[in-house]
Amino acid sequence: MNIFSHPRFRIGWVLIAIATISSIGWSLVRWNYENSLVNTQLTVDYDDTRSFADASQMSHADLLSQLKTRGISSVAIYQQTLGSLRDNGRIVILTREEAETQYPRVAWNRYVPAYRFVILTSAAQAELLQQIYSHLQEQAQPSLPLKLVNLTPNAKLEFSAPLQGIFIPASRQLISDAQVGFDPAQVKVLQKLNLRVTARLSNTLNLNLDRLRQRLDEAAALGAKVIIFSEDEVLGYQSLIPMVSRELKNRGLLFGAIEFSKQRGLEEMMTRSDGMLTRVHSVAGDEAAKAKKDVLVERYVRAIKERNIRVAYIRMVRQLKGEWEIDAGQEQNAAGGAQATLKDTALTQNLNFVAQIARELKQPPIPKMAFLRPGLKMSDAHGFRDYPRSWLLDHGLGETSVKIALYLMRFLAGLGAVGAVWLLLNLFLDLSVRQRMDLLFLGIACCAILSLSAGKGAQILALIVGCTMTPIALLWGGLAGVWDAWHHEGVRNPDNFVEQVRPGAAFSLACSVLLSTSALTLCGGLITVALLNKWTYMSKADEYFGEKGTLLAPLIIVGIAFAGKIFPHRVMVDGAAIARQHAGEHLNKFLDDAFTVRYLMIGLLVAVAGFVWIARTGNDSGMDISPLELKMRAFMEQVFITRPRTKEVFVGNPALVLAVFLGLKRRWPLFLGLVMAATIGQTDLYNTMCHIHTPLFYSLLRSVHAIWLGLLIGGALVWLWNWLEKFLRRRDENRDDKRGTLAADALPRADWPRAASETPAEPLVNDPGVRL
Repeated sequence: MNIFSHPRFRIGWVLIAIATISSIGWSLVRWNYENSLVNTQLTVDYDDTRSFADASQMSHADLLSQLKTRGISSVAIYQQTLGSLRDNGRIVILTREEAETQYPRVAWNRYVPAYRFVILTSAAQAELLQQIYSHLQEQAQPSLPLKLVNLTPNAKLEFSAPLQGIFIPASRQLISDAQVGFDPAQVKVLQKLNLRVTARLSNTLNLNLDRLRQRLDEAAALGAKVIIFSEDEVLGYQSLIPMVSRELKNRGLLFGAIEFSKQRGLEEMMTRSDGMLTRVHSVAGDEAAKAKKDVLVERYVRAIKERNIRVAYIRMVRQLKGEWEIDAGQEQNAAGGAQATLKDTALTQNLNFVAQIARELKQPPIPKMAFLRPGLKMSDAHGFRDYPRSWLLDHGLGETSVKIALYLMRFLAGLGAVGAVWLLLNLFLDLSVRQRMDLLFLGIACCAILSLSAGKGAQILALIVGCTMTPIALLWGGLAGVWDAWHHEGVRNPDNFVEQVRPGAAFSLACSVLLSTSALTLCGGLITVALLNKWTYMSKADEYFGEKGTLLAPLIIVGIAFAGKIFPHRVMVDGAAIARQHAGEHLNKFLDDAFTVRYLMIGLLVAVAGFVWIARTGNDSGMDISPLELKMRAFMEQVFITRPRTKEVFVGNPALVLAVFLGLKRRWPLFLGLVMAATIGQTDLYNTMCHIHTPLFYSLLRSVHAIWLGLLIGGALVWLWNWLEKFLRRRDENRDDKRGTLAADALPRADWPRAASETPAEPLVNDPGVRL
């Protein structure tokens, strides 16, 4: 009987198996849904492209047309104010004194002194003037209503045709804050080119429900599908956010949530969207100025492919100034400079920049296996909707059946948390049959209650899984049995066994241990995927709860278990009480040791490493990444489709492989230290699966790359360690021969002191699942 089927642990593994099987099914549902979200909207800014067109000495419509052929499907335009229309040359705002000078025939003395400005347009723009008047009329003070005046200029003026103007009072709010709708000239340009409008709205001072509805109606009338809020607040912040989200949904408009944005009210707006949102990625001007074109392309492509971004808000790269090639062998010109040929203009470079983004997005990650993850389509972005409820309804289930299915999804996955806690309790405690049954029923009841909530309830279950499945993977995945491998082989003298350990055999065993350990960790990851299988987590409207806890708790549990040698194969034979007794003896012995400088240095090193590890966790860690690591990351992303995580590839997985080798050679301090490093790698593997906003395809691919690369690096370390050990042994033997004496302590001995209770004459377990 092995450590999985033993009565002490059997029920726990049955519960985990049920949870894993159910979670695999729901993971396939999510995979299918993610593969259906292929529409990607490449959007440019109207004002940004207008400035670039002027700088390139071409018409704006021509530039937009060329961008469209490169993949751009929408253009973002802003609702205008009097100030923005004036800056764009669409209107003229005269002071009262200027107006009196230019239009002396008007009886200006009929208007009270509070009227200070006159708004003018050309005769051909009467439509714009009427639009301005209708918008300002309901935003002006009732005591000072707008006045329409007929303006007849002096005969000396070139334009002598009579005009109509709007006389307004002095009001900063009217000029700088009041919205007057979208510029009809901009709208006509986009409609003529058949480009989709993306509406940019700001949170103005005078916003109320009626004005909110008017502005959204105007955006919907232009055919806009995505609304992106401008400046540092979402529309309606603070008190009007519930109404804004409701009105957006009523019109079928998608809220564009800008990734990494610090907009106030963003989280509440996302939560209230009911899935009617799409994620937007943009690169700010300062960041774009520092990055090269290829880096910017990589950033947009990675964001869209790997983080469920469906709107790329692309700004023209102003730092691209064209490319010149100096003609070889040509004489210098009259000014003394070498002759040069223009290869690419700034326009061509920007057009190629957009085309490259679109081209790479259309390519599936694995061209010959597009069914795993298809390429993306340049079209209007779609929202997440109320997934998975909407997905189940679309596939023929009724409302009641959907509710039952979603509850069972969380409940069956939650049984994995119950099973994991069961295993650890039975590892550390000797429970009676009655106590086990009571805990089992209590756990299932708690799981049933928590499963009622797709929010905090599901998050608590996922947190329990994250804190327990990684230690279980390390304790049941074969690593614990490595330390007692000499018992399993029936060897009475461990020294003989240690001398026979070879790198090849150790590496073969390490491959098995790493694969089985990672498989158990991934089971925990898939269970979490099922627990958090909802649009809120895919869109980052809500996130995994207690991420830091899933990093620290496994270290504590694994540290206690391995430091005290509380291993499953030992507990199932001797019981937990003896294992805890031995752990207490080890702890007391450690505490009785003198505190040396070595302990101080090791403690400081561990503290610094722990601080860096925790600080580096997350996208917004605040800790800078070295240029060397950035280059390494970029290289790995190009080679492996998606970059495996650094702590898995270069720390955790190689440490586990080396831990197997040193565990077989009975090097306890090194073995324990490497086990803790391996724990970091496994928590990172689990954490990868918790990034629900990342498509499941990329999370699994990233994990697969981390495992096989970790095996290669770990195998190299095993052979290097073995070679170095032999080299040092030969060097010391030669030195001893010259001295004529044998230095007994030249190398670390393989036979570290062990308590008598740790070296029984008979094997501890008949078949623990570990073979050398």
